Amino acid sequence: MDQNANMNSLVGKVVCVRWLKPYAEAHNHVAIGQVSAETPHYVSLYCKVYHIGKHRGCPRAKLVPNKSIGGILEGDKRLRHIPWSRIELICEHPSDTDWNVDAWVSEDGSCILQNSYKTVVTRAQDGDLR
Repeated sequence: MDQNANMNSLVGKVVCVRWLKPYAEAHNHVAIGQVSAETPHYVSLYCKVYHIGKHRGCPRAKLVPNKSIGGILEGDKRLRHIPWSRIELICEHPSDTDWNVDAWVSEDGSCILQNSYKTVVTRAQDGDLR
C-alpha cells in the first residue's frame, strides 16, 4: 500500500458535501458530518443532510428534522453513502467543528449551524433549481 494514500484520506475529517440526485424533481442536497469510510465508488458520511429548495422568505427560525422552513429541510442524522460521481463539492472544516447542533435558517435563506464557528452549511436558492 502506498504510504501517501492515507495522507489524502478524508476519513475522520469533518466535511460538508454537496451532491445532486439523478432525477429532475429532486432538490440539491448538502450534508455535514464526519467521514467514516471511502471507497473508489463512494464516501460514507455520518451526517445531517439538508435538502435545498426554492427560497421562501421567512423570519429567522430554528430548523427541525423533516420539516421545510424557508426552503430548507433538515434530514435525520445517519450514515449515508454518497457516490463520488454525484458529488459536486467537498469542503473540509476544522476538526473541532460541532456539526451535530441546532441549525437556523436566516431571513436570506442561509442555513447556519449554532456552533462556535457559526458554520454556514448552505443557502436556499432564489428562482428555479433546474
